[in-house]
Amino acid sequence: MGPVANASVTAHEISADGTVSDKPAAVATTDSDGTFSLRGTLRYPLLVRVTGGSFEEEANGTATSLSGELDAVYLSAPSQMVVSAYSNAVVADARAAGGLVAGHIAAAMARVNAFAGDIDVQQTTPTLVAMGTASAVTDGAKMALALGAESESRTTDGSSIDASTQDIVAQAANGDTLTSCHAGAGNVAADGTLGAPDGGNCSITAGASMHMSNPRNRSGITSVAQLEPVMPGAIQTAKGSASTCGDRIALLNDNLALFEGRRNDVQAKLTGNMTKTNWSTFQTTSSWGPLAGQYGAIEPPAGCTDIAMFQRELVIAVENYWVDQNVNYCHHHVPGWLPPDDSSSADPRYRNSSKGSTSGEKSSSTQKYGMTCTAQRSGIDGSQIVQHQGEASAQALPPAQIQWHGVDCSDFTAWVYNFAGLTTDNREVETGITTQACMTPAGAASTPKWAGPQQTGVLLDINHGNFDDTSKHLLPGDLLYITVAPPKVNNVTVPETATCTIALSHVVTWTGKKWSELRNGPEGWRYDPAHIGEPGSRLGGDLAYILNDNDVLHALKTLDPYMIIDSHYAGPAYRPFYGWYRGSVSNVRRIIGADEARANPQLADLIIEQQPSMARPAARGTLGQIVLASKHGLANGGYRLAYTQGSNGALASCQRVGVAK
Repeated sequence: MGPVANASVTAHEISADGTVSDKPAAVATTDSDGTFSLRGTLRYPLLVRVTGGSFEEEANGTATSLSGELDAVYLSAPSQMVVSAYSNAVVADARAAGGLVAGHIAAAMARVNAFAGDIDVQQTTPTLVAMGTASAVTDGAKMALALGAESESRTTDGSSIDASTQDIVAQAANGDTLTSCHAGAGNVAADGTLGAPDGGNCSITAGASMHMSNPRNRSGITSVAQLEPVMPGAIQTAKGSASTCGDRIALLNDNLALFEGRRNDVQAKLTGNMTKTNWSTFQTTSSWGPLAGQYGAIEPPAGCTDIAMFQRELVIAVENYWVDQNVNYCHHHVPGWLPPDDSSSADPRYRNSSKGSTSGEKSSSTQKYGMTCTAQRSGIDGSQIVQHQGEASAQALPPAQIQWHGVDCSDFTAWVYNFAGLTTDNREVETGITTQACMTPAGAASTPKWAGPQQTGVLLDINHGNFDDTSKHLLPGDLLYITVAPPKVNNVTVPETATCTIALSHVVTWTGKKWSELRNGPEGWRYDPAHIGEPGSRLGGDLAYILNDNDVLHALKTLDPYMIIDSHYAGPAYRPFYGWYRGSVSNVRRIIGADEARANPQLADLIIEQQPSMARPAARGTLGQIVLASKHGLANGGYRLAYTQGSNGALASCQRVGVAK
């Protein structure tokens, strides 16, 4: 909001137990520019309360009256007082923690200040520049962006200041910033259900993104790059020769030191009190841990002429490297973060391995927190608990033996492309499964602001209905999106219809290799079913469950399936493209060679684009819906993808509507 004119300001002393005095110690009225002076002797801590008055919205210039009240709280005399939705969030946060006592106030200040960009939101006045112009990033500029973000979020939703105050509190508690949000990726459970973790509110961050492109923006911050310098960002050149630049095995062997250097570097985006030395064990407020930092490119070795082939094989080499690290399936953004040990608490938040799920939901209605890591990967030697045919819930390790490093499905794919230096911004492959699976600007003259980061690459209509005919187009590194398991009645799968909807919930990487090729290759022992569960094996411990056969060797020899890599069950591993994977594949994202795919006449009808004529306007409780489809799907009565945004900043949904053909 802009300056609030003619508002009533009162200051109230706070006692040691957090009680606020009813009688004001000082009163004032704001001038037309929003300024006020409190005269007299003020004793701290102090609550400042603002009511009434009028202001102009930063987002759209609308003249608005202040309803309700805005508060701020000070433990000691400030240099100046700034009262806004952010100071209101400090007060609301402290009250929610138990009251306006010094400890709660200090903790709330730290959280909200970090969210707004490591500034003191209760003492920093906004620095305003000419609308739509870029300028240096100062604390005042950050404050101006913060105010614009709140205004954008509130006016987009048509909500109240109280509601956006709670959005700030929620996002600050989750360890978010104005430019990044710990939106849960979600994942699918063994029974086909999807339970996305809590903490999907990204409303103020979404507002900041909108405001940066708003012509009325007076903060001077017009891009995320101004706030987030690339880090670690070092550009490196892969070792090897022209003959090995397209060989995933040689690339891993030749560049093991390069990969280990990147692993041991700072994996996280440093915010607040997180530093280069403490990031790996820093207790973030979000159980997801720190967001990923941005890696620099990896250039091909000298003499390598087929750059696309090098990049595809590099992706698989990187995935093989991380499979070999024996990390677990965890709802974390980076694999190097070790959550604090709270496993002995009644309801652990960071080290929670609720049995029977890999989707992050709670195993009991009495739980406050859902699963963060599965209990099938050992932190002692990296081994996996082997899951057997028909065994919905495998044996669980005790907390002291669990591997607490790990990533989930879409965090893994986003991480791999980042680690390989193939994205210049880690939002180009979003960690949230719905955005990663559905979002593309292709086919539309413009994309709604609410739609989130525009994802890199091209979407292809390669699905379970046409897979036998279209799988020949797949290339290593392609990302395949999987729906939840189709519904069944009396153990019989319900046929798809033109109106049936099913959610996209999982992502895997296409390796381009069948099991026999891997087993008979130079690293064949890693794919030998005799070693399933052992450290060093690249096979998932859940193969018998996927193949529905405890004789895994016989099943693999009989089927000889293509193998995919994904993070599921006990973490990143090779699994057969069979069963649920094969029967539920929805669509594909190609990142390497996307332009060539668009120019390939064989793929022209399979390219999925936005269909503006099918887009749905905002219905009650939603901001709108993007509809995507391919020419193949439209011509053959195939499916559409519905990418729907509910309330501003919430996790968008991605659903397949219709029949996969």
